[in-house]
Amino acid sequence: MAGLTGNNLLVSSSIQYVINVCMTIPALLWVDRWGRRPTLLVGAALMMTWLFANAGILATYGSPAPEGGVGGIPEASWQVSGPASKAVIACSYLFVASFAPTWGPVSWIYPPELYPLRVRGKAVALSTSANWAINFALGYFVPPAFENIKWKTYVLFGVFCIAMFIHVFFMFPETAGKHLEEVEDMFTDPSGPKNIGRLAWKTRVGEHSTRKDELVERMRRASHGKERPERPERPEHIDQVMGKRV
Repeated sequence: MAGLTGNNLLVSSSIQYVINVCMTIPALLWVDRWGRRPTLLVGAALMMTWLFANAGILATYGSPAPEGGVGGIPEASWQVSGPASKAVIACSYLFVASFAPTWGPVSWIYPPELYPLRVRGKAVALSTSANWAINFALGYFVPPAFENIKWKTYVLFGVFCIAMFIHVFFMFPETAGKHLEEVEDMFTDPSGPKNIGRLAWKTRVGEHSTRKDELVERMRRASHGKERPERPERPEHIDQVMGKRV
């Protein structure tokens, strides 16, 4: 759509992959300090911005491509040239730079932190398979979407980012810096709504449960298998006998 062909298209794609790799590094270093919720919320807001910007640029400065698409590619059904094409490329790079340190890594970090050990393996396997299934579906959906609704495809995905932001804000509690037992305690907190627990927007990075001592004791018992029996006190007459012998 931006009018890139040949080597220019290859170079622009390579730059996108380099941005993706480089921008993932900050998340590896600081995602535990940022927290899961702020990272996801900021990522959704930024991605929404660049998607809507691309839609606006294409709708304002673009035009329908000739029959059969640009360069004979049906999916390239809309064309733009000049400074507007550079703006589309820039917004696409910024979208990747926003995704790489936010939803890219956190979508893999977050699921294992949510579930108790008894269902953790199956739950993470299910979330991973769902992730790849949706990626597979998108691979089939996006090309015909560009062919049929053209630049409105960006609007559609921008609306998805709005839905992501709302969903995370209301339903995703903060798990950074918490033990699995504390995460489970958040979902079973009686002070919150039934089957939801503590309200997600009230959770903070590293905030420990109000029942921390109880949870620590449960963790200690789980690590030792069972609580050690207390050592019985020796009767006084034994101490007296031992004293006489000495």
